[in-house]
Amino acid sequence: MKRISLVIFFCLLIQPLCIAAQSNGAPKKFQGFLGSYHPFKGTAYGGDGWTEGELIQKAFDFGENAMVSHATYNGYTFAENVENNCHNWNINKLYGMLTPPSEKGVINQPADTDVMHPLVGKAPGMIQGARRFSQMSKNCPQLTGVIIDDFFNDYPKALTADNLHDIKDALLGRRIDADGNVDRKSPATTPNLKLYIVVYNHQLDRVDDTVLKYVDGVNFWVWKQTENYKNYDDYIDTIRKTFPGKDVISGVYIFNSAQTPPAESIRYIMDHAIDLYDKGKINGLLVFSAIWLSREKSTRERWNDLALPEFLGREYYPFLGEGRGRVIDAKTKRPVDHAIVSIYRFAGGLPLLIARKFTNANGEFDFGAWVAKDKKGKAKFEVKVAGSNGVKGDTFVTLSSGKSVKLSNIAVK
Repeated sequence: MKRISLVIFFCLLIQPLCIAAQSNGAPKKFQGFLGSYHPFKGTAYGGDGWTEGELIQKAFDFGENAMVSHATYNGYTFAENVENNCHNWNINKLYGMLTPPSEKGVINQPADTDVMHPLVGKAPGMIQGARRFSQMSKNCPQLTGVIIDDFFNDYPKALTADNLHDIKDALLGRRIDADGNVDRKSPATTPNLKLYIVVYNHQLDRVDDTVLKYVDGVNFWVWKQTENYKNYDDYIDTIRKTFPGKDVISGVYIFNSAQTPPAESIRYIMDHAIDLYDKGKINGLLVFSAIWLSREKSTRERWNDLALPEFLGREYYPFLGEGRGRVIDAKTKRPVDHAIVSIYRFAGGLPLLIARKFTNANGEFDFGAWVAKDKKGKAKFEVKVAGSNGVKGDTFVTLSSGKSVKLSNIAVK
């Protein structure tokens, strides 16, 4: 009892040091490749260094999110989702989402024309949604691609090969008339945007030449996760063979309409996804969805059972790093505002995009990234700079696990 009293007395004398010691168990969070499939305007439970009632986005510090082309969803309007992801949260990457006919969407909805305000009261248009994200990306470079949800539930009947061609061209920024007809011969104004499709484990044999021609990547999910999660690595290997050279973003269910997967399956997929990301076999992990991690829609018992603060604090956050840089004009030494900074990692022999952002008025930018599965690890990243006035720059930077690194100024001509 005397020993405890002495410790308490000692801590009162050096309170700041004691507080720091108590918080050492919770690693510093940086944005990485973990994201949400639908951001949610809700809060997280606390525990293991996490603050009770913190906004879900801030609690997890999601680095990548996917938002749907709907007027409102999960408590956010479309415009709020754009402002949050592209500016307030300043995430690394953002994906748009299109709902197909089986999810109450339609291929063509000519009335759906307002970029920041999707149509209310009628089914959203897939062609118009692709155009919406194309136009939006010009003011939000984080928008790097669009995902067609539940693709093979509609393709090739309700969503034909011709429809797929139109959606892809709309995403690339080709002209569309008032009736939703795409001018395939017009110039592509957003040629860097990628088209992804959702694929489930029971659909791995449905790919054809048309899909391989127009689709740039796969968003893979294990349906009936409870029964099939231990086949996850084999599924990813099959995806990589079936969709050669395509970008692979994985997913993990916290809950879906078919079941509430056990915590073991969630941590298993997350653990294996981290390993596969480290090796360059996947290029992101989306959680379905943020709403099922919240205090508003889940219970503390479920939160404690998932134990994600402990798991991520052990297997994910310690291996992230952060880079903070500045772009300047090589001649005048003045900051370059609104330059697009793209950051690539190298894994599996390929450059993989991990972040794309604007510089601010001071020429500054920042990004979080997975470094290595080693607390003392280091990794090299390529940084490419492009500006509307033709400025270009290219350099390499090194990040360290668990550290925020100030990069040397990038001078561009």
